[in-house]
Amino acid sequence: GRSVFASRSFLRPASDQAMAPKAPVTRRGRLVCYGLVALAATALLRPAFVSAPGSRAVHEQIERSSQAAAVVAAAASLSPQVAWAKDGLMGPLEGKASSLVHPVVMALLFFFSLYTGYLGVMWRETRMAGVEIADLRKQLPKEETPENPLSAAQQTIKDQIERKTSSRSELINGKFKDRHYQISSLLLGSGVFFVAYGVFNTYFRADKLFPGPHLFAGAGIVVMWAVAAACVPFMEKGNELARVVHIALNCLMILLFAWQLPTGFEILMKVWGNANLAWF
Repeated sequence: GRSVFASRSFLRPASDQAMAPKAPVTRRGRLVCYGLVALAATALLRPAFVSAPGSRAVHEQIERSSQAAAVVAAAASLSPQVAWAKDGLMGPLEGKASSLVHPVVMALLFFFSLYTGYLGVMWRETRMAGVEIADLRKQLPKEETPENPLSAAQQTIKDQIERKTSSRSELINGKFKDRHYQISSLLLGSGVFFVAYGVFNTYFRADKLFPGPHLFAGAGIVVMWAVAAACVPFMEKGNELARVVHIALNCLMILLFAWQLPTGFEILMKVWGNANLAWF
């Protein structure tokens, strides 16, 4: 009998012999998987089990649900999203208060531009006064002696030099050069920033831009600001062409700025009168 058993074992396929010792391990793995599935199902179905009908817990749960629904409904009724141009995606940046920043600031910058131009003119007078004094001094003799007194024409020139020197001293005390440079830098930086702010605000509010005279004039003003500022290093080295270009660009900028104000005022009135646009 033992030989027959041995022969049968010997005659079993090699695959069956290899699979035989792994059967308990496979069964244990399946049992572990079944247990994990059961735990997951219990965790998912647990919220579905509620107390029996008519119990106090059921009434409390229903009351809490009703209160939560009322709060959500009240919040939805107070939500200003219906007034946003783009459904409130940009939040306060779409509001009326944000839309009024650009026109108000640009109107102030227009007057800043006028004041900056005034400072530039006064600095030019200060500089030209020094040039005129130097030219007048060239017409006088280097030394005045009793043997060689000044003529009437030379005395007149000397009086002019004294008056211009006194006037130039007052101009120098005004520090027009430093003030012109400081306020011009402030004008350039704030102007570029708030022009870009106005462009982005229009896009946030309307989801598009509106090509037209106002937009093109604003872009032109920014370009003239930048080019006029780029002329300053050459002006400091005495380049007269750069000085002429600087003055011409700023004069043209003032005219274009003044022409742009009415179109900006029209846009301002449209935004102000938009009753469907929330403030914040």
